[in-house]
Amino acid sequence: MTANKIGIFGGSFNPVHKGHILVAEKFIKELGLDLLYIIPNHISPFKDLENVSGEDRIEMLKIAFSGNSKIAIGDMELKRGGRSYTCDTVEEIKKLHPHSQLFLLIGDDLAEGFTRWKNAKFILENVNLVIATRNCENLLPLAENIKGFAQTSVDFLHNEAFECSSSSFRRNPDHSSLPQGVYEYIKKRGLYGL
Repeated sequence: MTANKIGIFGGSFNPVHKGHILVAEKFIKELGLDLLYIIPNHISPFKDLENVSGEDRIEMLKIAFSGNSKIAIGDMELKRGGRSYTCDTVEEIKKLHPHSQLFLLIGDDLAEGFTRWKNAKFILENVNLVIATRNCENLLPLAENIKGFAQTSVDFLHNEAFECSSSSFRRNPDHSSLPQGVYEYIKKRGLYGL
């Protein structure tokens, strides 16, 4: 598939919720992406939680994003196994799309520690970094820190902050924070103690 502008949106998606969908749609629209990879990690370098299989998280993502032809659910991090590092995923997508412009979306909750990510400079040399607002009020110091680290530009997604999170759902399962069909899948599979 030929795509000029490709987005990368990774995370645990444990489970995928409405905030993920809003941000993904905004990312596609605002940057004019031709294709957006949604990539669930195998094991996050930032979390040890792994109570739902990668296969179930892939299925929930397929349900949540069904009907959007610009979104591809990527299983490369699950196939690689072990800890999931963004630098490896960027390298893999570059090989798949050597002539495309890549955009990496991260939440403001991850931006603060971005310069300590594995091979952070390699990531910034190969993607345009875009930060989505989750709950941080002042993103400029975070962006300036990253810019100074790698002499690169950092863009912001002009999304509305959202309250829902996967961790809050796991603590208090509330179907209203989930996309249509995902809650039914969770109940059917008996995930998250339901």
